Amino acid sequence: MPVKVFVIEVLQMNVLLINPPYPFEESPTPPFGLMSLAAYIREKGHRVRIEDYIVFPYSRERIRTIVNDFKPGVIGTTGVTMNIKKAVSILKDYKEAHSSAITVMGGPHVTFDAQNMLGENSHVDFIVRGEGEITFTELLESLERGSDYSSISGISFRKNGEILHNENRPFIDDINILPYPARDLIALNRYRAFGFPINMVTSRGCPHKCIFCVGSKMVGRKVRYFNVERVVDEFEMLSKLGFNQINIVDDLFTSNKSRCMAICEEIQRRNIRHPWTAFARVDTVSKELLHAMKEAGCTMLCFGVESGNQEILNTVRKKITLEKCREAIALCDEAGIAPMASYILGLPGESSETIQQTMEFAKSLTPNYGYHILAPFPGTEVRERKEAYGIRILTDDWDRYDANRSVSDTGLVSHKVIDEIVDNFNGGIKRYIESAIKRKQNGEALSARDEEMIHNISSFFVVKDMIMMELVESYQGKNSGATKLETLTDFSHFIAEKTGHPEHLIRGIIEDLVARNALGVIDASGITKICWQ
Repeated sequence: MPVKVFVIEVLQMNVLLINPPYPFEESPTPPFGLMSLAAYIREKGHRVRIEDYIVFPYSRERIRTIVNDFKPGVIGTTGVTMNIKKAVSILKDYKEAHSSAITVMGGPHVTFDAQNMLGENSHVDFIVRGEGEITFTELLESLERGSDYSSISGISFRKNGEILHNENRPFIDDINILPYPARDLIALNRYRAFGFPINMVTSRGCPHKCIFCVGSKMVGRKVRYFNVERVVDEFEMLSKLGFNQINIVDDLFTSNKSRCMAICEEIQRRNIRHPWTAFARVDTVSKELLHAMKEAGCTMLCFGVESGNQEILNTVRKKITLEKCREAIALCDEAGIAPMASYILGLPGESSETIQQTMEFAKSLTPNYGYHILAPFPGTEVRERKEAYGIRILTDDWDRYDANRSVSDTGLVSHKVIDEIVDNFNGGIKRYIESAIKRKQNGEALSARDEEMIHNISSFFVVKDMIMMELVESYQGKNSGATKLETLTDFSHFIAEKTGHPEHLIRGIIEDLVARNALGVIDASGITKICWQ
C-alpha cells in the first residue's frame, strides 16, 4: 500500500518592521519589543527585516532602496507616545513608495488610541493591540491566505468605512513559548559604539495599579515568568556581546524574591561576571536579596519613588511609604548597590508646597535622582479620569509627551513653574559638565569620575555624527598595504574634517571603538577601510 505523504503548506511573507527615531538623550537601547516580535514570526516561517532609525539615518531614498530590495508585503511599526507622530509619518512615506503593502501599527500608544489612529490616518490598515506575537502572526496568516480577519482577537481595522475593534486577546499564558529576541536583525555594534546598555526581560506583567502608568494594562497584572535557566542562558549570551551593561527592564524584577534569588544564584554558579541593573519597588527588597544581587553583579537599582508627599503617593495608588523608601535606600547602600530614585512632578494634588517637599526629600534620600513631569498617556487612568483627579490636559501634541515638559496642569501650581524646576535641575547637570570640560581644557586635574564622564559625552557626539552623517560608509580608505595605524590616523583626520571635532579627541575614541569591536579595519578590493563590525 502506498504511503500517503501529508504536506503542510508554510506561507511566507516578507515583513518589514520599523523602529522610529527616538531622542538620543533618552539613551535608547536595541528595540526589544520589535526583536521579540521578529523572532516569533520568523519562527513561523516569515522573512523579517528590521529598519532601525535610531542608529540609521532616515531618508526617502533609503525607503526606495529597501522596498526594491526586500519587497515587503507587510510593513509594521511600533511607537510610544513621544515618537508616534514620527512613526505615522514614516509609515505614510513607505505606503506612498509601496502602495500594495499592508501597513500595521503596534505598541502602547496605538493600543489605547486605536480609534483615533485609524480615524486620522488612512494609510494605516491595521492596529495590533497589546502583546503582538500571536496576534500579528494570525494576521499575517489571514492576509496571506486571503481569509477573513474579523475573528482575530486583538486587532482594529476598517470595514465598509467603519472602524472595528475585535475583542482583546488574552495574555500569553506561558511566555516560555517565545524564542529569544532576534538581536541578529539589529546593528548591535552601533549601540555598542554609543556606549548604550543592552536590555533583557525576565518576566511580563505588573501587579500594581499606578494611575499614571499603562504597564499593567499592556502586559497584564499577573506576572508571567521566563524559566530561570532560560533567563540566565540569555544573560550569559548577552554578557559576551561587548556591552558595558545589561539592563533588566522588567516592570518589577524583584516581584518574586525566591525566583530573583534563584537567578542570582545561577549567575554566580556559572561564574558570569558582568554588571547589570534593574527596576525595583522599595517594598520588594530585603537585605538578603540585595546582597545576593550584588554578588551576582548588580550595580544599580532604579526605584520609582514619584513624590515626597505621602498624600500624593496615596492618590496615585503607589502603595509605598516615605519611610519604606528610606529603608530601601539604606539597604542598597549597605549592600553596595547604587540606588537611583526617580520622581514625577505634576501628579494630581501637586502644589508649590508638595513640590518643595519632593525636592527636599529627593536631596535627603540619595544623590542619584532625577525628575520627570507627568505625561498623561492614552490608556492611563489619570487621563481617562482627568476631571476626577483635577488634571487639565494642555495639549494632545504627542511630540511634547516626553515627560520633560508639562502637557497637563493640576490647577494648584502653574505648569510653567514645574517646567522651570526641571529645566533648572537638568541645566545644573549641563553646567557641571561644561565646567568640567573647561577645567580639563585649562589643564586642571579631574577626578576619575569626571574624566570618564567627559570621555563618554565626547564619544557620544562623535559617534552620533559618524552614524547620522554616514561617515564610515563614505570613507574612501587607504591604498592596500596601509597599516592599521595609518588607516586609523587617516580615518580620524577624515572625521575631524567632516565634523569639526578635535582630531586628537577623535583618535582616542576611534581606537576605543575598535578595541570594543564596534569598528574594524578590513582590506577590500585593494583598499584598507573602516567598517562597522
